[in-house]
Amino acid sequence: MLNILSVQPKSSSDVSKPITASPRGIVLGKDEELKLLLHPHPLAFWKYDALAAVYLVSAGLLMLIFPFLQTNVPVAFAVPYLQLGVWWLFLIIPSIIAGLLWVTKQPLVYSGSVGVIGTVLGLWTSSVSTLPVLLAASSLLAIVLVEFYRRGHRYFITNHRLILSKRAFASSTIRETYYDRISDLVMSQGILGRIFDFGTIIPVSQAGLGTGQDLAGAGVGLAGSKRPVTVGAGVFGAKGTTMPRAATYYSLYGVPKVKEVHTLISDLIQSYSEAPILNKIEKLMEQKQDSKTPPVQTKQEVQEEKIAEA
Repeated sequence: MLNILSVQPKSSSDVSKPITASPRGIVLGKDEELKLLLHPHPLAFWKYDALAAVYLVSAGLLMLIFPFLQTNVPVAFAVPYLQLGVWWLFLIIPSIIAGLLWVTKQPLVYSGSVGVIGTVLGLWTSSVSTLPVLLAASSLLAIVLVEFYRRGHRYFITNHRLILSKRAFASSTIRETYYDRISDLVMSQGILGRIFDFGTIIPVSQAGLGTGQDLAGAGVGLAGSKRPVTVGAGVFGAKGTTMPRAATYYSLYGVPKVKEVHTLISDLIQSYSEAPILNKIEKLMEQKQDSKTPPVQTKQEVQEEKIAEA
């Protein structure tokens, strides 16, 4: 039996080639045909791999900083706590920057978990020499977890709908979008996407699913204090812009050959919207043809008609 999960487009002609096997994990409806199955490109989650690389470099720097603090801090009692403080700075600052840029809490949660484990281990063993090794090991583990996370995304394109699914460890999420409910189709590519030919397609539904809010704000404040009176003044303004935005499992995130996939989905949306009209025209033509066709007479009716004429 054909393993549908191993089917990937290898050329431009393969993108629109129908896949006839039934995929595992989804149920196709009547007259429904699977056109394409996609996974995110291997570089789709490059930013998380880049963050892991930053932590690998940080682990190397900590191996140099910890011995320097050990020999140059005059108060020996303060050395372990100072090293733990540096450890937390190297962990939290990159994750906060990444979380603000990517609007996600996952880097902060992961780095915070590693920080707690390292702190407990350092206090329990009364030694912080293993913390750089722990940081390097957790960075390599993060790269492996990102790859498992990428492989858990599957995007099914059928002739009736889009099925976007994600399986991550013990949880799973599936979104189904029929073509007649898609009001807009947004395609985006970054620098790496244009170089290696991958990008993201966001199907925006009529209810607004697939859009988010980007906020920009500016503030000015003034305060003064003169006992016992405190005087303060402030003004703030913000502007919101609706942007195409969706989670990786609510969009076709980082799919390869994104332009060809975009064209395929656009053609399917057009054909799906035209199908009811074509069916109605076909029925009207059949009714018109039936009205012009003379009724078929039986032999008895023909004989009775001849007798009447005679």
